[in-house]
Amino acid sequence: MSEALDKQRQAMHDAFFMDPDQLLLDFLREQTQAQQEDGREALRRAAKVEDPRVLEMLERLGVGAAAMTAFSLLPLVRLAWADTRISQNEFAALLKAAEDEGIAYGTPSYRLLSRWLDERPSEQMIQTWTAYAESLAKELDEESLGVLRSATIDRARRIAQASGGFLGLGDKTSPDERNALVDLQRALTKKS
Repeated sequence: MSEALDKQRQAMHDAFFMDPDQLLLDFLREQTQAQQEDGREALRRAAKVEDPRVLEMLERLGVGAAAMTAFSLLPLVRLAWADTRISQNEFAALLKAAEDEGIAYGTPSYRLLSRWLDERPSEQMIQTWTAYAESLAKELDEESLGVLRSATIDRARRIAQASGGFLGLGDKTSPDERNALVDLQRALTKKS
């Protein structure tokens, strides 16, 4: 029997005798796996975390890309508002730095960031972020928490530095911004 004919015979056999429920289950499994991979990629981009173990742990905790996007944006905004005002130059520099960090113009993340830069987030929103960060700190193991903490704070620090300083000289992070970074660090640290 030729190879082509053998393949056709096998295909016909499979079509007639394969359990239709199994075909459906296989299809659903493939779809679910593709969605999980897409979701993990979106989560990776939002969290700025490459470690698959950390991403898996976040997924198990139910942290999706949308939650992680909001979670990672609020520290940027908090730093921007640390000095109680945002100048036009600082606003433009922050949006440019955010784009450089992968927060592209026109995306929901960019619109959310832009809105929060126009109007300072409420203290309740900041407290909600802090409570969420503290809950994540309790649930994640120390190594995963360290990766998430570094990614979140490093991103916030880069954006704060992009818009600060005087004529490009000296420390580009103000004392108020440094205090906000300490608060972020504290929220993303396990409590004893």
